[in-house]
Amino acid sequence: MKPSAWFHRSLEPHHEGPGLILLGAGVGLLTGLGAVLFHYLIAAIHNAAILGTYGIVQNAREHTPVSPWGVWIILVPVIGALLVTVLVRNFAPEAQGAGVSQVLRAVHADRGHMRPVIAILRPVATAITIGTGGSAGREGPAMQFGAAIGALVGYLFRVQDHRRIHLLGCGVGAGIAAVFNAPLGGWFLAMEVIVPDWRPWTVLSTLVATASASWVTQEVFGSGHLFAHADISHWNGSLMLPTFAVVGSLMALMSLGFIRLMDRVDAYSRKRLQNPYARHMSGMLLVGILLYVTSRLTGHYYLIGGSYAGISDILLHQMHWPLLLLLLLALKAIATSLTIGTGGSGGIFSPSLFMGAALGSCLGMLLEPAIGVPHLAALFALCGMAGMVAATTGALLSAPVMVVELTGNYHVLLPAMVTALTAFAVRRVFLQDSIYTLPLHREGLPVPENHYIVEEKMDDK
Repeated sequence: MKPSAWFHRSLEPHHEGPGLILLGAGVGLLTGLGAVLFHYLIAAIHNAAILGTYGIVQNAREHTPVSPWGVWIILVPVIGALLVTVLVRNFAPEAQGAGVSQVLRAVHADRGHMRPVIAILRPVATAITIGTGGSAGREGPAMQFGAAIGALVGYLFRVQDHRRIHLLGCGVGAGIAAVFNAPLGGWFLAMEVIVPDWRPWTVLSTLVATASASWVTQEVFGSGHLFAHADISHWNGSLMLPTFAVVGSLMALMSLGFIRLMDRVDAYSRKRLQNPYARHMSGMLLVGILLYVTSRLTGHYYLIGGSYAGISDILLHQMHWPLLLLLLLALKAIATSLTIGTGGSGGIFSPSLFMGAALGSCLGMLLEPAIGVPHLAALFALCGMAGMVAATTGALLSAPVMVVELTGNYHVLLPAMVTALTAFAVRRVFLQDSIYTLPLHREGLPVPENHYIVEEKMDDK
């Protein structure tokens, strides 16, 4: 059998084989390269817009220095909003929002088809949003441009619909693996949210995609953890595990509030400001005001981007005032809702991590004197991160795994799992949809209920 015939035969539904591994590796490598360019693009725009300098070097784990623009920093996000709206209105409507909802729409309504141009325009739009001071993460857009790369690979190799959807999942997992240096968490996310297909070659090829993407970014940026390693070495209290169910319940309530806030901001701004330019620029003017106010109060721009430096501050217990944490939590929720809900481009994952860490640390500081366990604030912050992400995004399996990979605190996995599953379950009691599926249900596309049905129909083709 010729190599080309063997390769295409290995992609057929009933003759799956190593050809899927090769495609997964290709998607992962391309997505990893895209993530590297994405990082440099954000850095270049951030340095020029916020600091008035030129260069592509930025350590997202460090606080941004105070801008030389002074109070005029308020207008920088407005300029970014203008550019993003021009891009979205004229070239890529799919580049608006968090990114994952658009991937789910492609999976459940468009049989895995995505325009290849999204692989370019989505990172550009998000880089402008984050680089000019927007409050959003880079992981959702990375998942979307990874999915677009997967769809393009599927088109070039003329694979069937169900296999193209699988390649979208490879791109989603590779995107978040590359941005977060979390190959296992990226694989879990792809499998539980995008491609619930647990056949051996599908599982292996998706894992190869996430590992390949992480390898590329590690070669460029190193293999360090994205966030600081929290000191929780004194914790060994398995009897405390029921406590984390309470933490998870509180994270679920905060998640409900955040999802509702995002939804209300989106609906209200569409109703009151029908002009998309006025809508997004007004929202980002408010974000600019929040940036300036928080920098004056704290000395740092805690709300910019995914607030990576702020998360590390919380984990290292460098923020000792619960009221300040609660204030930053509320402002982060508002700023993220204004950034994405009025028409910006960016992810939800990182803001959810920050809010979960802030609330968890508050709970730990309040309970530490009563329980008598040292470093409880850091432990609760880690578990809060897992709980908030699981409840908000629906990433039940990947949230605790990703928190472990992001921080290197591997022995926190068990309490993080308890927190995540409780948060997910409590949120589902009050709201069936995650922040990703709620917009799709408003369009009449019931994603969770049809997930496996779509797979079966595609297999029958």
